[in-house]
Amino acid sequence: MASDAGRSSPGAGAVLAATLTPHFMQSLRTLILSAALIILTGIVPGQTAGSRARLADARAIAALELAGEKTLGPCRIDGEAWMDYAIPADLARKYLGRPKGASAAPPPASPRAVLDPRGTRPALFCSKDESRARRDAAVAALRPGDRTTRIGLAYTWPVFDAAGRTAIVIVEHDVGTWQRDAEGSSVRASGEMFGVARVYRKRSRHWRRVATEEVYSGLY
Repeated sequence: MASDAGRSSPGAGAVLAATLTPHFMQSLRTLILSAALIILTGIVPGQTAGSRARLADARAIAALELAGEKTLGPCRIDGEAWMDYAIPADLARKYLGRPKGASAAPPPASPRAVLDPRGTRPALFCSKDESRARRDAAVAALRPGDRTTRIGLAYTWPVFDAAGRTAIVIVEHDVGTWQRDAEGSSVRASGEMFGVARVYRKRSRHWRRVATEEVYSGLY
């Protein structure tokens, strides 16, 4: 009789196959498909039809916004976080039919995923830390008589009226200039920051901009 020591033990593959039950494999496939859906579309499974429609509307509005920004250099938009700024009460009443100022619902996707869902202009986006590092490097490299200018954009998630046919987006422009006058001199900095409310209206299935109102401005 052959001893137990002479018998071959089950391999690791056999043990692994035994543990991967049909239920486990189905759950794994569902997880992989869900992850792919989020990566490709920015839509999280379980979102309501209403929230998916809002995401589609936000992307249509974002496409109109970026269509007018042809000359932006790299790292100009925070791709990770939406700007937090409530719609002023007078604009909320005038365009959205709301008695008070309005804030957007929690955005279901990042600015990068909404403004550039197909990834056609990836260089436009970066984090605030990366933008700050690029600015500091450009300022440090200034020679006497040189100047550098950086333009940054930030957006709020659109705020919609009750019917979902009118939306307002606050867009902030931050234009900063740094100049070194002479060898060894400190760098002079100046800039302007201003925010505008862009009002969009949906006719049939298409959005178009119908008004732009200044919200704030200031020099620094």
